[in-house]
Amino acid sequence: MKGLNSSYNLLVAGIDDGGFKPDFKYIKEKPSVPLIVVYYRNHRIIDLKFSAIKIDGLDATEKLIEILKLKKPSVIFSAGITVAGFNIIDFIKIYDTLKIPTIVVLDHKPNLKRIKDAIAKHLDNAEKRISIIMKYPKFKKFKNLYYESIGIDEKLALELINSFRIFSKYPEPLRLAHMIAKSLYKYSLEKESHN
Repeated sequence: MKGLNSSYNLLVAGIDDGGFKPDFKYIKEKPSVPLIVVYYRNHRIIDLKFSAIKIDGLDATEKLIEILKLKKPSVIFSAGITVAGFNIIDFIKIYDTLKIPTIVVLDHKPNLKRIKDAIAKHLDNAEKRISIIMKYPKFKKFKNLYYESIGIDEKLALELINSFRIFSKYPEPLRLAHMIAKSLYKYSLEKESHN
């Protein structure tokens, strides 16, 4: 964990996905949405990377690994372990592959039973998806957030969450990734309405 103690010069990545309208129930091939990676250092965005991931697919982990190989941050912030519906990111595999730790931050404690039931009922490869979820440590409460840390000491994870919280309860790289993802989604809706 050398080098993670000074957050100011640290290169970190915040990740989020673009939203989507759930109106594809009867479409065989589900569409893709953007996976957004915001690279952040010294209180500013220094780079943005995008990749298309399938709604309810199983490609988010590999697509994220491809992005992170191009520019490796010291730590990743993520708002959960699922993107694009139930496209589950295996941050443990990412740590084993690239040695980049992840701090997952949520504003509520996830109901794992409901998530597993929904996956088993509605999705293919349910066992594989559930096995990824079961690898994760339990979420812990910290102030008004829940978090879990992968490949990083809990104490250091909390220090990093605190030091990157500037304008909201979320670490800034995560807040910015969410804002960009939301803007892209709104833009796609506007574009769609003009066609």
